[in-house]
Amino acid sequence: MTEKTKSMPRKNRIVDLDVIRGFALIGIFLVNIYMFFYEAGFPQEGGDLVQILATGKFYAIFSLLFGAGSALFLASAKKKNQPYSLYIRRMIILLLIGLVHHNIWGGDILTVYAIVGLVLLLLHKVPSKWLLIFSISFHSLGIIANVLIYDYMYGGKENMPLFINMLQLVTTFTSFLVYFVEGFSLMKMDALTKLKNKSKLHATLLVCLGSISIVGVTVQLLSTNGKLSFSLLTILQPVLALTYILIVVALLKSKAGSTFLKPLQAYGRMAMSNYLGQTFAGIFILPLVINLLPLNVLMIIFCLLTWTVQIILSNVWLKHFNFGPVEWIWRCLTYWSFVPIRKEVK
Repeated sequence: MTEKTKSMPRKNRIVDLDVIRGFALIGIFLVNIYMFFYEAGFPQEGGDLVQILATGKFYAIFSLLFGAGSALFLASAKKKNQPYSLYIRRMIILLLIGLVHHNIWGGDILTVYAIVGLVLLLLHKVPSKWLLIFSISFHSLGIIANVLIYDYMYGGKENMPLFINMLQLVTTFTSFLVYFVEGFSLMKMDALTKLKNKSKLHATLLVCLGSISIVGVTVQLLSTNGKLSFSLLTILQPVLALTYILIVVALLKSKAGSTFLKPLQAYGRMAMSNYLGQTFAGIFILPLVINLLPLNVLMIIFCLLTWTVQIILSNVWLKHFNFGPVEWIWRCLTYWSFVPIRKEVK
């Protein structure tokens, strides 16, 4: 197998992952738009519903998918007899892209993803079940720590006990890692395929997690107790993220749902290009139009237009090219060779 062949896109791409990634991108921009408005000098109110339903949840999905993508890349590299240095170079290039992006916008996540991606390489030979147990354990500790520190962080209580302080430090340090490890281990366990093939399990998880999400969100919306709302916000983050994934997978099982979500496949395949494109729209285009409409109306229209334009462009682009523009640069630098970007005309 030639290097050119090795660096070409996989023919057995998991379509569902691309669709879920595209879905996550929509939610990420919905959250980030508030930051873009703030940086343009127009802080926006009324983001409570976004905070409850979206903040943290879509980054969690994105992180799970990054971990899954790392597992796929390493499995593919092993199958093709490629060295680990290829994966390391891939993460270093991602780090450099992230550093450039960070200098443009402080909300960058790519630098963290690159660093955590290198940590995943150290863990890739650990059995998947042990990785999952590790990540879920630290995930649970993180939730407990966030609930325990509320009184000290927001309730005015002083003299935080040492064990809570240490628990907070440990869980904060591992907070970026847990979703990546969960996605990494679940992909190695082929969890998505098993979920799609076991309809009863899928339905049971959807009903259970969906019910918890509905009750939890309702309580948050109605509650005036700050500690209860904060605790539920923390507890429900992984529950809502998983519920969203289960809903998307359920839709993909039906012909109508699959057709409806199909445009998100290209959007997800070009995730990095579109993520950086969202920053371009928020930093450079938004200030040009910010005075044209009432801010709340502008926010809705700007989100809808950005999503629509990016989804259309992604689908048109991938009809003619093998990769998104940033993905192509990333791949060329990873394989340290020129990778054909234009599709061959048959």
